[in-house]
Amino acid sequence: MLYLLSTETGEVSVGDEVTCKVDYERRKLIAPNHTCTHMLNFALKEVLGDHIDQKGSIVLPEKLRFDFSHGEPVDPEDLRKIESIVNTQIKDELEVYSKESILSEAKRIKGLRAVFGEVYPDPVRVVAIGRRVEDLLADPENDEWSSLSSEFCGGTHITNTREAKAFALLSEDGISKGIRRIIAVTTKSAFDSLNTASLLEKEVDEASKAVGNALEKKVNALKRRVDEVDIPAAKRADIKAKIAQLQNEVRKAQKKIAKENLKKSVEIATEGAESAASDGKNFCIVQLDVGLDAAAVREAVSKVMQKKGMSVMVFSTDESTNKAVVCAGVPDKSDQFKQLDVTEWLTTALSPIKGKCGKGKSGLASGQGTDASQVSSALDLAASFASMKLN
Repeated sequence: MLYLLSTETGEVSVGDEVTCKVDYERRKLIAPNHTCTHMLNFALKEVLGDHIDQKGSIVLPEKLRFDFSHGEPVDPEDLRKIESIVNTQIKDELEVYSKESILSEAKRIKGLRAVFGEVYPDPVRVVAIGRRVEDLLADPENDEWSSLSSEFCGGTHITNTREAKAFALLSEDGISKGIRRIIAVTTKSAFDSLNTASLLEKEVDEASKAVGNALEKKVNALKRRVDEVDIPAAKRADIKAKIAQLQNEVRKAQKKIAKENLKKSVEIATEGAESAASDGKNFCIVQLDVGLDAAAVREAVSKVMQKKGMSVMVFSTDESTNKAVVCAGVPDKSDQFKQLDVTEWLTTALSPIKGKCGKGKSGLASGQGTDASQVSSALDLAASFASMKLN
């Protein structure tokens, strides 16, 4: 046994007498976590199979950590079963027994768990949950012992499983090839975890009632939160599945809106071009209401150039962000437009809305503005610049 001592005042020397005191408050928190590692070890074997071997564990006041051999991630449904087995043992209020035994006799107990490679003392302490150690030693080959938890252990434990109150399996991850790690909590932390999961699930259900941009914002926020909070891993998988369904609804809605925006943009831009042509103009300036749908704006410009053979600039704004998307097109194979450079035209028009654009290509240029409140000035400037260059 190794004891570590730290002192802020005075000195400690070899030969000094010391009085050791147990930190019972800390032990009170550690004990349920330790007993639950035993129940977890048993549950893992029950659900995943006899190949499960403990590869290490740490019990702290705030959580328990358990490493075990397994070649792949544990399915959420299996995690749910494992968690349920531990909680069932807690609800069954099983007595926790311990007794020292001759090592060779204890090793004969059917289903007894031990850490592979660990050197145990003789005599060794046996901890059993639900049956007295004396019963196990009296009939070590009894198959019934495989249906309960028994281990070699010298640590501190609760006296009855009900003292653990609740068990929440928070995570299961790989730490090296063939080795998995579970993090779990008990008592109040477990109840807190379950309550957090319940509240988050209600948020997801409430979010499902939203539509459009409101739904998208809620989904994005929930995606972040579900990975940040401490909730049972199986419940996290459930909630993620619900969020994925909402994401699918968002994508469907976005595709529908994008299709509608595309059709509407081309129609309005074409009408604007026809109106401009009837006024004897060879360019048109159009304002749409499709938010920041740059694809719809660009398609509108392309279609006007193709069908009407005129220069065109299309604006669309988003009031919630005060931003604008703008696209300009100048037929580059027509001599009548050679005085109108598409990049220069768009750069000029973007100045009132504090925008920037990239270099035009194939007669097309796109940009964005960060002050959509000045879009009227941008429309007027775009028209006056084109009129000056083309007339």
